[in-house]
Amino acid sequence: MVWLPQFKTELRRHIPVVATLIVLSSCVSLYFAWNKNSDYAFTYLLINMVIGILIPVYIFVDYYQDFYIGKRSISHTLPLKTSSLFWIKSVVFLVGIMLVWASTLLELFLNPHGLYHVRMAGSSSPLLGVAYIILSKLAGAASGLAVMGLALAAAKLVRVRAASYLLMACIIVLIVAPQFLWITSEGYHFKMGTSDLDSFKQYAGMLSVSISYEPPFQDINETIRWASVWINAAVAVGAGSVLHILFNSSKYEVYGN
Repeated sequence: MVWLPQFKTELRRHIPVVATLIVLSSCVSLYFAWNKNSDYAFTYLLINMVIGILIPVYIFVDYYQDFYIGKRSISHTLPLKTSSLFWIKSVVFLVGIMLVWASTLLELFLNPHGLYHVRMAGSSSPLLGVAYIILSKLAGAASGLAVMGLALAAAKLVRVRAASYLLMACIIVLIVAPQFLWITSEGYHFKMGTSDLDSFKQYAGMLSVSISYEPPFQDINETIRWASVWINAAVAVGAGSVLHILFNSSKYEVYGN
């Protein structure tokens, strides 16, 4: 079980960042769940948006340092395949993403003017709504991690640095953009990175989108789009399979067998 020590190492490396974001997000969520002053609503949304941007940036930088430039030389001495190291990191990141996100649910469920009490509690099935919220976030996060890994793995094949970066960006855009355009094709207005009482969030990878409908649906469960969950899951599996092959090729197998 060579992977277990590395898993613990990754946990120790990232726990301080994840724990800090959880504490910050929890405090902010609890404050705004109990504070009826709507003047600070924008501040709450802004803090959540900043956290939502910091997480994927932090993850991408870590992936980039390990799988593109090989900054941490200690990784090259591990008896692990490159793909194995990627999956270990990704599990740690996925758990971290879900835990930080879960802390934002405090406001959603405790705020009497929040999504649950205003819209979900009176819907046809509150439990279905909760299941959708969790599964859509999980699928989106997994998809986002896989797309990042695929972009880095493919970009490493190109020796010219500028072209390599361009390929990296193109892969991310070409996968995420069609999902985003499909999600925003219905409804008359959309918001990125924020919640909305009109509908449940949908995800194009790690990019969250809230759709406004005209007229709004009386039952918020009518805004559930399971297709977006399956698409993200398919992207995660597809991108994950390709990057697994690339990372295990002779080009990348620098960590040993």
